[in-house]
Amino acid sequence: MLQTLLLAAVLAAQDPKPAAKTVEDRLKELDDKLSALELKQKTLADENAAMEKRIADAKAMRENVARQSASGWVKRYARPVELTEKQSAELEELWFDWTKEDLEKPWDVARWKTREELLRGKLTREQIPRFTGRVREEQAESAKRSMAMLSRAAKLDAEKSGALERAVLGRLKIEEGVLLPQAHPQEISNLWSQTMAAVEASLPDLSSTLTEEEQKALRKTLDQWKPKQR
Repeated sequence: MLQTLLLAAVLAAQDPKPAAKTVEDRLKELDDKLSALELKQKTLADENAAMEKRIADAKAMRENVARQSASGWVKRYARPVELTEKQSAELEELWFDWTKEDLEKPWDVARWKTREELLRGKLTREQIPRFTGRVREEQAESAKRSMAMLSRAAKLDAEKSGALERAVLGRLKIEEGVLLPQAHPQEISNLWSQTMAAVEASLPDLSSTLTEEEQKALRKTLDQWKPKQR
């Protein structure tokens, strides 16, 4: 009997029963859980706010880029085309909307062709040839920049660079009737290859102007820009 009592006492000392929780203990646990939930909720709210800010900042940046692009595009054509103030405002909004759309969607030539016709409808009969003429001038200027790059590579002086430019421009056939080059990507791409071909074809005519070393340097540069043969 004594041994049984001693064993029971030892077991009781080794595995004491937890004391019953008081109302205050339970309230404290509940308060701790509520505090943890509130902290988690605040963290999620902060993360959501930061994400919304990033989205808003990205949207504002896209709109700013679109607005600057639209303003610059209209300024390029307003004077040579003689756009009215109302036309300039309308076309700026058009380009603004187009740019925003292109920032969110993949490139689509058909979309640009539709836009070109929309633009054509907003111009008068007199303005259309002025607009297409300005676009042709810009393409010619692009070709001139390509020739200037070649001239620098060949170390040509200003006089010889001018002779090369005149010879090449006389051979170029720049597309007419284009209002939006983006609606004619193939023609624009061809202008680059056409310029390179015109430079090469012009070299025999410039044999009395360019030295053999200068012609060799031009041909070497042209070879670097030719498509690699597989």
